[in-house]
Amino acid sequence: MTKILFIDDSSFQRRIVSDILREAGYDPIVTENGRSGIELARKEKPALLITDLLMPEYDGYFVLKEVKSCGLGIPILIMTSDIQDTTRDRCISLGAAGVVNKPVKKDVLLPAIAKVLSGERS
Repeated sequence: MTKILFIDDSSFQRRIVSDILREAGYDPIVTENGRSGIELARKEKPALLITDLLMPEYDGYFVLKEVKSCGLGIPILIMTSDIQDTTRDRCISLGAAGVVNKPVKKDVLLPAIAKVLSGERS
């Protein structure tokens, strides 16, 4: 099973996304902040990391920078309620493989995951 790490401070979002991932045949690993997310990324070596942007204890921007600087080679998909082009552009410039908007929709999330896992940028 393909491991996907999901980082979000909202327990509601963690539950929704982990259910979507599990139903699609992925092995979800979830955590509530960037600090524990980076630790889990190092330990579990997931195929993909999905992270919220605004969180306590290391936000999504920090996660992007840290995963890149550590050379973990894990593609990152950003999930955010911020729909501004400047936010999307900043995430992509920091190395995000793609950006999806909250509230998450299964028919948007799963194709975005498939695209990133196939090596394409969204």
